[in-house]
Amino acid sequence: MKKINIFTQISLLERYLVSQLITPLLFSIVIVTVVAESIGISFEQFRFLMEKRLSFDVLIYLHILKLPEFIIYSLPIATLMATIFTYQQLSRNTEIIALQNCGLSLYRLVYPAVMIGLLLTILMLILNEVVVPPANYKAAITLEKHLNISRENIRIHDIFYVQISQNNTDDIVSKSKYLKYLFYAKELTERKMKSVVLLIRDNERLKMIINSKFAECHSEEYCYFYDGNKTIINTNGSYGKNLKFHKISLYLPNISSQFKADREKLDHREMSLYQAYQQLSILETAGDHQNFIKLQVHIQKRFTSAISSTVFAFLGSAIGINLKTRTKYNSFALTLGIILLYDTFQLITGILVVSENILYGWVWLPNIVGTSIAGYLLIRKNSLSLI
Repeated sequence: MKKINIFTQISLLERYLVSQLITPLLFSIVIVTVVAESIGISFEQFRFLMEKRLSFDVLIYLHILKLPEFIIYSLPIATLMATIFTYQQLSRNTEIIALQNCGLSLYRLVYPAVMIGLLLTILMLILNEVVVPPANYKAAITLEKHLNISRENIRIHDIFYVQISQNNTDDIVSKSKYLKYLFYAKELTERKMKSVVLLIRDNERLKMIINSKFAECHSEEYCYFYDGNKTIINTNGSYGKNLKFHKISLYLPNISSQFKADREKLDHREMSLYQAYQQLSILETAGDHQNFIKLQVHIQKRFTSAISSTVFAFLGSAIGINLKTRTKYNSFALTLGIILLYDTFQLITGILVVSENILYGWVWLPNIVGTSIAGYLLIRKNSLSLI
């Protein structure tokens, strides 16, 4: 008797389903990317082209640099569209029913789609970390250069940097936070901060005041103060010794990091996850709670956006499977409606998290809801097919 290798049969089935998915997926990625990029950056840049502020070759170069970001944006949408279309076509050709009659459950049929979604999730995480941030930064710098704008030369007035520290004590009740450094500069031009005041205190009182004509933070850890004086504050709060100096250096790693971040002015789309977590640490130490929450939400959205490819693959295949072959629907219109609902849901949860009405973990809710709906549809359709 000839042995039947079930693993070979399953492998052939999965290969067939993947082959049916690949073409619609690639087509959808191209279409969505072109449309998204055209809407996202083309109109404004074409205006610059018409005003002769940008040359045509620079415009093409900017489009190439922005392409990875829009590919990332298109992957979840393309996955949803491709899975709905493919499984709808398989249902229409009664292939789903035929495979079920061979003893295969619907869970087995959606497995290849979910695996493709998972691979796209991994790809999105890699691109979002390695390719997209430097490409976005290069695009922004290139555009600013041709528009005669320099981030470092933008003058900023009334700069405040603070560092919040925690009491070093074993008493849990006494572990309160206090202001350790308050740094003020009247003006920031290029790398120099002018008319600088630095207040230094411990958890009990103000200890020292430093005034200087200007200050620089060249390294990651030290700030240099020039032509000023430092005033020691006595324990009773009165002014003590007043010492003049030509140049002094102070170990201020957090203040220096805040200055570097201000000078670079990186947008969250130009940061890798490593840079984003570094910035998060700076914001926490600086006590900038509002921007801390916003950046925290952005970091979570990077993960939720990547996971949405897997969620949409699951949801699209569950929707696309149709045991009633006479029932027809437009996969493009359905995709558009789902994406609109998903983005609206995500926007609302993001606003509620930033306003601190709900915890930041709630940004995962759209993906959880999408997975739940897909699971419900698949279980229901699979149980109906067994009747």
